[in-house]
Amino acid sequence: MIREALKFLGDKVKVFDEELKHDEVVEFIRENKLEKTPVILNVEGNRVAKNFICTRESLCEYLGIKREELCRYLANLNGCRVEISNGFPLREVEVNLRELPILKYYPKDGGRYITAGVVIAKDVEADVKANSFNASIHRMMLLSKDKLVARLVEPRHTYLLWRKAVENGRDLPVAIVIGVHPLFLFASATRLPFGKEFEYASALMGGLKLYRIDNFLIPSAEIVLLGRITNKLEDEGPFVDITGTYDKVRKQPVIEIDRMFLAEDFIYYSITPASYEHMILMGIPYEPVIYKAVSNVCKVKNVVMTTGSRCYFHAIVQIEKITEGDGKNAIIAALSANPSLKSVIVVDEDIDIYSYEDVEYAIATRFQADRDFVVIKGARGSSLDPSAEETTAKWGIDATKYLSRKKDFERVA
Repeated sequence: MIREALKFLGDKVKVFDEELKHDEVVEFIRENKLEKTPVILNVEGNRVAKNFICTRESLCEYLGIKREELCRYLANLNGCRVEISNGFPLREVEVNLRELPILKYYPKDGGRYITAGVVIAKDVEADVKANSFNASIHRMMLLSKDKLVARLVEPRHTYLLWRKAVENGRDLPVAIVIGVHPLFLFASATRLPFGKEFEYASALMGGLKLYRIDNFLIPSAEIVLLGRITNKLEDEGPFVDITGTYDKVRKQPVIEIDRMFLAEDFIYYSITPASYEHMILMGIPYEPVIYKAVSNVCKVKNVVMTTGSRCYFHAIVQIEKITEGDGKNAIIAALSANPSLKSVIVVDEDIDIYSYEDVEYAIATRFQADRDFVVIKGARGSSLDPSAEETTAKWGIDATKYLSRKKDFERVA
């Protein structure tokens, strides 16, 4: 659970005793310049943790690796087995979601939102085995003391499980876990084959214990909600998404909560929408996906999703160029690997991909627009891009050296 990370981080976590209201947190963090600082806040008498995985460096610290190793490490990570225990550690309380410090982040939000709740679900007919469950993060707006409305994105796994249940005249049972270890959050944000999240989390964490309750297997958490995603629909939104702009209001399914469990002196966890932590969780999991795809067409060295694009729309791909055309093949492979990706810049291995100044140097000295600029019109993009309509235009820049004139690009130390 999150208190394991609290011990790991030690005095890097800043604790504030000043009591805040549920709609004052974002302003407090901004005023105190805490966007990249792990914090424990007092929200209406409850402890609220934020920013425990808000930088690339903090993720690497949990994993015990260097920043430059992250993409390759994740690309080569293999799942491992999990331990299952029957001893459920939390106490059951009367269901009342209003007793949780659920935050309202921005003035035009449709309501108070759970943003770090991992929804665990399985096919209603599947056995209770680790590989039968899907774990993913969904935003959930508070409706009442026992109801939420959740944004389910088509055609992702939770949505497909819910549609199947509804088509068979059933609700989809779910467990919502809040206050899990940051690496479990990261695993839940990673696009994986169905049923692989628990194994992947175990590999990231060096082992994972799951607890059996009812027909669920769940990780160690501060808060557990058991309920059902029903066929009832309510308005969800507006809500600020990764771009820092408001997503539209939609009719989305209602979750009815039947049971509620809390750790003693629980710590509620919250992800601020459009924050650095939001960007890390949404963007970095795509880097190993792109890395693997590009490795099929050329010798890839590293991949970084750029912070300026919210770690979501633009990528820098570093390759060891062996033949002419490698750069353009890398562009095509990267864009194919991540449908939300809008642009790719491909650079040589002597370029520091963590420095946009160095990347811009590569564009300035190794790129000619009439030869090295790739545009793909009418492609499927991300619904989060406010500039896109039904389709989007994607582009790539091949900013690699021409092999026939390598000496012309030699840089002084």
